[in-house]
Amino acid sequence: MTEPTPLRVGLAGAGPWATKVYAPMLAGGPETTLAGVWARRPDAARALAAEHGARAVGSFDELLERCDAVAFALPPDVQAELAVRAARAGRHLMLDKPVAIDVAAARRLARAVDETGVVSQLMLTHRYRDATDAYLAAARALRPLGARFAFLCGAFVDGPYATPWRRTHGAIHDLGPHAFDLVEAALGDIVDITGRGDPVRWVTLACTHADGAVSEVSLSGALPTPPAVCRMDVFGADGTLAFDAIAASQAETPWPRVRRTFADAVRAGRSPALDVHRGVAIQELIERALRAIA
Repeated sequence: MTEPTPLRVGLAGAGPWATKVYAPMLAGGPETTLAGVWARRPDAARALAAEHGARAVGSFDELLERCDAVAFALPPDVQAELAVRAARAGRHLMLDKPVAIDVAAARRLARAVDETGVVSQLMLTHRYRDATDAYLAAARALRPLGARFAFLCGAFVDGPYATPWRRTHGAIHDLGPHAFDLVEAALGDIVDITGRGDPVRWVTLACTHADGAVSEVSLSGALPTPPAVCRMDVFGADGTLAFDAIAASQAETPWPRVRRTFADAVRAGRSPALDVHRGVAIQELIERALRAIA
């Protein structure tokens, strides 16, 4: 049986996430090839492209000419603008979270995807691990009454991810998408949010879900010392179940599944469940959380 032609994916961005994840994942195939690298820092684009046997290009438009799809490793405000251009050019989208800085920009992007019919996939990395799937299924079977979720780290203090947009917007934008997505996957849609705190220091949210369950979410990227914590505990009528997402990430890499899911979706012409519309729903939760602590 002949293997399908690899999907040509261009990479927009050459920062730490592009270097650590996207470039090696896309170049690693067999479902994809790294068709080119563009970044706002040309030197970084050239270095990253050379490392993976790809070509650095001088403009985003040139990147679009070389690829079937674009993977974004850019700040959310830049991603939202450029992804609309990519969709209008008929290029499929691998989107980072959050998909934008605000709801209006996220909805503009979703409209462009719908109008052009391109495939979109949202990179919520925890959701591309078998261990996460198994945990969420088991958690739902407990008939949940409540949950606690904590994502606490020092990513905004120093290191490669202490970038200007993270330092400015903080934990609700950067860590919140993972929290909202996982608690909704276990307990159902969030219908109300209350909270206290400061996104650049520490935020605690209480989320009410559609069936009456309540989750407590604590987020901080400002802790000065390791180790990081990303843990979820679900409490139900039929028991209690804990999930250590840090341990799961050390035991199982999600990148082959991310790559395969994207390539399969493009070939089928149908976006997976984690798509731009899931990104819009999460963006709306981010906005509600920000209003709750205002």
